[in-house]
Order: sequence, then C-alpha cells, then structure tokens
Amino acid sequence: MKKFLDWRHIPLIIIAALTAAPLFLLFSNALKPKDEFQVNPFGIPSRLEFQNIVDAWERGGYGEAFINSLIVGVTCIVIISLSAGFAAYALSKLQFKGSNAIMGILLFILSVPVGLFLVPLFFIWKQLNLMDSLLGLILIYSAIFLPFNIFLLRSFFVAIPNELLDSARIDGCNEFQVIYRIMLPLASPAFLTVVLLVGLWTWNEFFFANAFIQSEELKTVATKYLAFTGRFTSDWSMLSAAGVITILPITIIFVILQRRFIEGIAEGSVKG
Repeated sequence: MKKFLDWRHIPLIIIAALTAAPLFLLFSNALKPKDEFQVNPFGIPSRLEFQNIVDAWERGGYGEAFINSLIVGVTCIVIISLSAGFAAYALSKLQFKGSNAIMGILLFILSVPVGLFLVPLFFIWKQLNLMDSLLGLILIYSAIFLPFNIFLLRSFFVAIPNELLDSARIDGCNEFQVIYRIMLPLASPAFLTVVLLVGLWTWNEFFFANAFIQSEELKTVATKYLAFTGRFTSDWSMLSAAGVITILPITIIFVILQRRFIEGIAEGSVKG
C-alpha cells in the first residue's frame, strides 16, 4: 500500500507553511476589526470586517492606481512581446554578421544592476520632458525587461526546426508570414510566459515608479501602497487591507495560469 505522506514531502510542507503564513496573517488582519487587532494581532478575527477593504480602496485612491498600472502593464506587454519576438527570431533563425556581438551586449546589460541607470535616466528624462509621465515609465520598463525576454524567446525559437521555416518560404511566405503562421503558434507558451512575467514585473515594480512619478493621479499600485503606509501608519487593519488590494489581482491571475507559466519557464530553460 502506497504511503499517503512520503518523508521527502516534509521539507516541501514546511516551505509551503512558511510561505503561506505571512499571507494568511495579512488577509486575517485585513478583515479584522480595528479594535481587535491591538488585542490579538496574530489570531483569527472574531468577525469579518469587509468594510476595511472598501475604506482602504477609497482612502488610498486605488481606482486611479489600478488604471495607471494596467495602462503601463498592457503597453509594456505589447511593446516587449513584439520587440522581443522579432529580435529573438532574428538572433535564432537569421544568420547575419554581428549577431554574437549583440548577444554579448544583451548579456552584459542583464548583468548591470538597474540602479546604475537611475541618475543618467533622471537627467535624460528631464531634458526630454518625460519626467512624471506614464510614457516615460513605460519606456524605462520596456528597456529594462526587454533583454531577458529576448533570451527567453530565443531559447524557444532555437528548438523549432529550420526545415519548417524553409518549407514555408518555399510555399511563398515572406519572413513576417513565417513568424505569424509558423513561429507564433509553436511558441505560444513562450509568449504567454513573457506576458505573465512582464505583467508581474510592471505591477510590482517600485524603484523607478517611485523615482519618476510624483503626481498622485499618476501613481501606480506599488507606489500607492507606500503613500498609504505613511498616511495610515497607526491603522494596521487598514494597512493590511491595502496590502490585500495590492497583491490580490496579480495573485489570482498567477494562480490561474501558473501551470502554463511554469511549463513555459521549464521548456525554455531546457531548450535553450
């Protein structure tokens, strides 16, 4: 008879418990009455106070923040998917002089800490009037996240047989048709991984959003939470509710698509 619990599962259970405990505490405190938090901050709430979520949404101005984050995220997804897709196709399937040098440059960019770009970007963006604008933030995110996604897509494209592409060209397809009819359907798991990664990064990114966005009406979700902690420090139930509002949408999306996401990452690492 097969054992219900193998000893090798014990470390996984411990890691899962340590990971889930802070999230459980966050959700518990978000729905806990304000007076009860001071008495029992680590316990289960005696009643669920959903009004905390409503108050945090209104006081924090999360309606505008959600729209701003969606605008930034969707635009970056489109830009990066198109740019990384064409670049990865060229680097994996088209033989041209200097491709190895381009790969080296991209690898070097990945090794540079993003914080080093802050001061030069600040002066350049100020001259270009891109400070305190969503367009400026979108351009920064697209440039920062593009190299990794080029490598990710390239690892998928390399594994696609060149014979398929040659047969499509013989049938009269140009390079754009080859990408659309052959590469895109076969590499759809890779593009889904890119969409999820870019969505997660842009939603959670705080460093550049806090440095380049000053107007309250242009704040993203991550920066709104920082402002929330400064204004309502003593109200921990409200603070926890703001945390739930921040992480819940992206958590739901990740849970729904996690299998495809993990498969995409695994296939890309093996094929690359």
